[in-house]
Amino acid sequence: MIFKGCAIRLVTPFSDTNEVDFDKLEKLLDKQLGLGAAAIIVGGNNGEFLTMSDEEISSLIDFVVKKVDKKIPVLAQTGFNDTRRSIILGIKANQSGVDALIFEPPYYNVGNEKGILSHYRSLAMTCDLPCYIFSDSEHSGSNLPIGLLAKLAAIDNIVGIIETSNDIEHIARMISSLPSNFDIISANDSIALAALSLGIKSLASSLINIVPNQVLDMYKHFESGKIEYAREIQINNFALIDALKLEVNPIPVKTAMNMMGIEVGDFRLPIGTMHPDRAAQLATILMDNNIKSY
Repeated sequence: MIFKGCAIRLVTPFSDTNEVDFDKLEKLLDKQLGLGAAAIIVGGNNGEFLTMSDEEISSLIDFVVKKVDKKIPVLAQTGFNDTRRSIILGIKANQSGVDALIFEPPYYNVGNEKGILSHYRSLAMTCDLPCYIFSDSEHSGSNLPIGLLAKLAAIDNIVGIIETSNDIEHIARMISSLPSNFDIISANDSIALAALSLGIKSLASSLINIVPNQVLDMYKHFESGKIEYAREIQINNFALIDALKLEVNPIPVKTAMNMMGIEVGDFRLPIGTMHPDRAAQLATILMDNNIKSY
């Protein structure tokens, strides 16, 4: 287990010219390192890596690792649908000093089971780092059955999965079917408390970008046995969690952060700005709940 607690699913700030804005990124990391989060996750749909070049991805990972400076673990996405590209990115991230690698499921050219196994095995063999599968069937169009996950878990340094599903039964079946040392991280804020109740020890949160203290307090209350307090926080945040699903990630998250005065810039096409009506819904929830910059 690389970390126990709540990890931040980092967004990538962009400048007015749509370049990675390292000044904004440094300010964002300064804020987030003081929150008490257990880890930082770089990439995934929050990080918009699919719109970035290999050079940009490697530079961003290197910058984050240096800035965090081993204060908390950094997990970085280097796995995409192109095996050769993913291997090169993984080698560079390893050299940067990340604590673990994250592999997205192959998308579009999904592959058969034999190909997927070979893909993941090839990525894992190129480094001696712990490696996680990022399961996001909604966006990748690729679902990893539990039987296939069991085969992946047998690969020495594939140590876990970051699961975005809100299907609590599926998570329960993973827990019962996969090795006890295979780390399951829940990455869906709407079922965070339910996942913890099943024995999950690690969360990867988008919501923590908006209300970090509440997310972290919910985890702390659960761990200390104050279940009613944890439940109250989970329930009270449902309106905000739903608002963060009004459009595809990371549009609502970055829009909310900008509204709060935490400047993270715009998006890269094909991701566009939030529809005005939905942005108004999001702004209303932020104002009604007195959510401000941290």
